Amino acid sequence: MIVYKQLMKYIANVKKEIFLKALLGIVITVTYVVQAIIMANIIEFIREGNSITSIICWILMVAGCILLRGVFIREFEAYAKVLASKVKGKIRIMVLEQMFLLGPGYLNARRSGKITSMIVDGIESLEAFFVSFVPQIITVLLTSAFIIGYLLQYDWVGALVLVVSVVLCIAVPLVTVPLINRTVTSYWSGYSVLTAQYIDTIQGMTTLKTLNAEKSRAEELQKDATDFYRKSIRNTGISLSNSSLMLILSAITSSVTVVIVAIRVSQGITAPAALTAFLFLAIECARPLADLDRYWHASFLGLSVARELCEFAQAVPEVQEKDQPDLSSLDTSHLAISFDHVSFSYSTGAQALQDVSLEIAPGSTVALAGRSGSGKSTILNLLLRFYDPSEGTICINGKDLKSFSLEYLQSRIAVVFQDSFLFYGTIMDNIKMARPDADESEVIEAAKAANAHDFITLLPDGYQTKIGERGLTLSGGERQRISIARAILKNAPIVLLDEATSSVDAHSEKLIQEALKHLLQGKTTIIVAHRLSTIQNADKIYVMDAGRIVESGRHEELLRKNGIYRNLVEAQEVMADGKKY
Repeated sequence: MIVYKQLMKYIANVKKEIFLKALLGIVITVTYVVQAIIMANIIEFIREGNSITSIICWILMVAGCILLRGVFIREFEAYAKVLASKVKGKIRIMVLEQMFLLGPGYLNARRSGKITSMIVDGIESLEAFFVSFVPQIITVLLTSAFIIGYLLQYDWVGALVLVVSVVLCIAVPLVTVPLINRTVTSYWSGYSVLTAQYIDTIQGMTTLKTLNAEKSRAEELQKDATDFYRKSIRNTGISLSNSSLMLILSAITSSVTVVIVAIRVSQGITAPAALTAFLFLAIECARPLADLDRYWHASFLGLSVARELCEFAQAVPEVQEKDQPDLSSLDTSHLAISFDHVSFSYSTGAQALQDVSLEIAPGSTVALAGRSGSGKSTILNLLLRFYDPSEGTICINGKDLKSFSLEYLQSRIAVVFQDSFLFYGTIMDNIKMARPDADESEVIEAAKAANAHDFITLLPDGYQTKIGERGLTLSGGERQRISIARAILKNAPIVLLDEATSSVDAHSEKLIQEALKHLLQGKTTIIVAHRLSTIQNADKIYVMDAGRIVESGRHEELLRKNGIYRNLVEAQEVMADGKKY
């Protein structure tokens, strides 16, 4: 039931739209009911021996009901599409806001394919529940109350049987919820896993081809597809069984109602007109119930994802903001950074940082060196508040990072990662992402400063050239220079460089290094270095090993210490000379 309570919260955001949909449904049902009442009166009128010519007016009223119903059904179907778009749009916005709130710390621990299937297909499948099932509940309750109230004037026993019929038809689906929950949850789990597997396969196609692993991957996908097929058949079987039960129950109760009233008429307990009224209106009472059952089963796929969606919506971000965060203290170009006895462990339990302390003066450049896995990138992640330290504090200008809002803090930091992520779209859009209000001239100036303008102008459509997913139509060096152009355009006082030149050739590295001079001028900078030749002029170098700072100093000082840093430098020199370790 917790899932349904959470779904009700989503309904609260579109309650006006759902009420209007229900109102249209009620109007359509009323045309059926009024038509049935008129038809019952016509039959009674004829049975009493009146002439057919005297019922022409009522026949015209029936025709009017049919015509009116046709108009409202058209509006009903059209508005259903409008409501569906609004509901799914609002839910996706809420999910996206929650995703941004949870941040990389939450998403990095989960398969992107499963989250994608939840946001796209999962929310799409909720349409039947929100757009059809929920409004139909309102329609059933109001129209059933009206019909039963009308029939009470003819026979209270028959009306009571109809009440029982309505209650059973609404209650039976609720009784079967535990069984359905188990089935549809398993179904959705198989569906999301299969989707994630296919996305991984598409993204890793190059690797699969180079490893000659297509056959083994295909066999794995076939196994997942077969597993999903079995879950799908089981889900369909339970749905059909439940639906059949509802149809049988509805038919039996309607028939029993008419039979009971017929017996009471034959015994002289009830007037003959009651039988005609119940004969027509029992069916009309069952009609919205049948639609409710149909919408209930159409909602099964949506209900299967509801639990996962609700768990996602209720997830609490590991990184919390204060109620009234600081939004002004970083409005200066002179920012100092300090780590004070900081320790941190990822969710896997591995200790990434242990008792790290460092100081970075305003406008200075500090480099982090060390072997892979020593904790260098973790320092950047903590400074960006993708995670919070397990122990210790991180401060900017003496104020704890936790005192700032995440948006404000991250707006004051520009980052160039080792693997620069470019979005599908134009180069202009990708650079402007750093500052959407920038004009074209500012974007071009940033690109020139990043040594990107020349290669951009050689592209077919210049800055309006569309690049593929992740920017894979560009070279690694070109992607990095666009990423640097973004950072230059952002013009933040703190710059983080995470292995910015580690995966490019010598020519590209030279162009990138020239671009970085423009980016770093006057900025407080932290460089995570892979190629140690790029950090020789840093104001200070911190050498890390197993999550600890083991050495610190300038390049020359560290070489004289004959420690880890010198070993790293010598190892890279050997590689540069083409020798083996």
